[in-house]
Amino acid sequence: MTSRGTVARRVLGLGLLFVVALGGLACSKKAESKAESKGGPRVLPVPVAVATAEQKSMPVQIQAIGSVEAYTVVSVKSQVGGELVKVHFKEGQDVKKGDLLFTIDRRPFEAALAQAQATLAQHQAQVRQAEANLARDQAQLENARVEEERYKKLVGGGFVAREQYDQFLTAYKTAEATLEADKAAVATARALVRADESLVEAAQLNLAYTEIRSPVDGRTGSLMLHEGNVVRSGGTSDSTLLVINQIQPIYVSFTVPQQQLSAIKTYMQAGTLGVEALPAGETRPER
Repeated sequence: MTSRGTVARRVLGLGLLFVVALGGLACSKKAESKAESKGGPRVLPVPVAVATAEQKSMPVQIQAIGSVEAYTVVSVKSQVGGELVKVHFKEGQDVKKGDLLFTIDRRPFEAALAQAQATLAQHQAQVRQAEANLARDQAQLENARVEEERYKKLVGGGFVAREQYDQFLTAYKTAEATLEADKAAVATARALVRADESLVEAAQLNLAYTEIRSPVDGRTGSLMLHEGNVVRSGGTSDSTLLVINQIQPIYVSFTVPQQQLSAIKTYMQAGTLGVEALPAGETRPER
């Protein structure tokens, strides 16, 4: 009785499970048939992407907020003083190296150059005159030397008086002294010419300084002096006319967390550290 009862219960249990499963299947079929009969949407299978997992190195990215700084900042100053007569650019304008920025009144420097050139011409004429005197006195010295030697022989032979020979000897010595003076005059005149040439060169340079040009490529800042003002020369801070910022290339300054410094040093030593700058509102980075 006991074994039969157990078998009976197991068979009954299987029967119940089977009925339940069939009942569930029947309910599902009925639900589908009801949904189809009502015209409801049929549920489609959801597509799933499948990929093979793999192991690889992922880049370490550190994001930080930075500020843009000019590569170089150049203060434009005047080498000469005078009235500012023309400004050849607008504030914030990009300029190239050699572009004309300012013009200072040229007239005083043109007058100084003309005066230096006139003085140079005068001293050059003095050199020519001194050289002519030197050539003349060299010829006279040669004649005096010949006469002195001739009368020296004559006085030795007793053909002329000693007094007559002394006259030619004195003339010869005078000619020698005159020639030395001529040489000194030529040297002095030539020294004056060299000094005048330096003055002319300085005057030409000052005249060239009346046109102030950009020393670098960059972007102009605020204008410190406007047309009609008097420009001061020299290296003082108040003599600055303009500041030019060189922005090609450019610096980007930023800070990183302290805990990332060791990793940054490692990548820097390995030569694999890359930095990208992303301007606000743009998606493509600047390397």
